[in-house]
Amino acid sequence: MRRNWTSDEITYLKDNVGLYKLTTIAQNLDRSYESVRVKMTRIYLSNTKSQTGYLTFHELATLLKVDRNTVKGWAENHNLPYFKKATRARKYFYFVDPSDFWEWAEHHKDKVQFSDIDPHSIPPEPEWVENERRKDKCTTKKRRYQKWTTKEETLLIKLREKGLSYKEIGEQMGRTAISVERRYKRILGK
Repeated sequence: MRRNWTSDEITYLKDNVGLYKLTTIAQNLDRSYESVRVKMTRIYLSNTKSQTGYLTFHELATLLKVDRNTVKGWAENHNLPYFKKATRARKYFYFVDPSDFWEWAEHHKDKVQFSDIDPHSIPPEPEWVENERRKDKCTTKKRRYQKWTTKEETLLIKLREKGLSYKEIGEQMGRTAISVERRYKRILGK
């Protein structure tokens, strides 16, 4: 038999959509999954991802104007804080807290192209971002590919054996630390 929704149940639903799976919310409200899903649609809460207040890898990548796999790479290889969560029934998403992103970006300024980020598109935007945005516009980090010569590869191996960091080698060779690191790993893999 159909049961009317109380204002407490609707408040609970609004407060917990995106935080818990719909099956958990349905269980806590003693309602069916379908009943909760229909009610969410009627009160315009059907996009559970946006209710969390966090950004998915895809959303963050779109705002940063980079590929989704770039953000995924930052999370896996450069400690960008993220978490995996199911917001509906079974589908899992990877989320990034905007505050955690800005904190991470402050320590990894070489990875983020701040001039590509629209102002205040990822709130709360710290004050230092505007300064970085201006710096980026003045210097314009050109992402151009330079082919590696065999001389450069042997020099890279020698410098690495001497114990120099990727950053130091990059400065000597006129390349970024990331490109030096990637090339070195590729050489080792051959």
